[in-house]
Amino acid sequence: MPITLSLSATDLDNDDLQNLTRNLCRYLTDETGVAATLDTRPSESGAKGDLPVYGQIIIAAISGGGFAVALVNVLKAYVQRKPSLQFELTKKNGDKIKIKGDDLRADDMNDLTQAIKKAIEEME
Repeated sequence: MPITLSLSATDLDNDDLQNLTRNLCRYLTDETGVAATLDTRPSESGAKGDLPVYGQIIIAAISGGGFAVALVNVLKAYVQRKPSLQFELTKKNGDKIKIKGDDLRADDMNDLTQAIKKAIEEME
């Protein structure tokens, strides 16, 4: 079962968030060996009907053992450009790993990398 990577930022509208999500998805696919796609499922029904999901990437398959380190480094680069960004990895059992800019400091990155490695192991 895949992992869902969700992006959020209080200062981005849906279109800007989706553009950033597309860029991140493309980068993950092209540069880190990840089978990543935009989440195209409809969101929960609301008053305005079904709307697309914004800011979500489905990570279906990972090649290579260095993915966790590569992902953390990519997320760090995105946060450096947009400090308001936050990420959330949802594992197949529903557990979530929330990632904020502070979590991407050098002293916290090892713990974060280990948590992501564990989530990846659960994919297999």
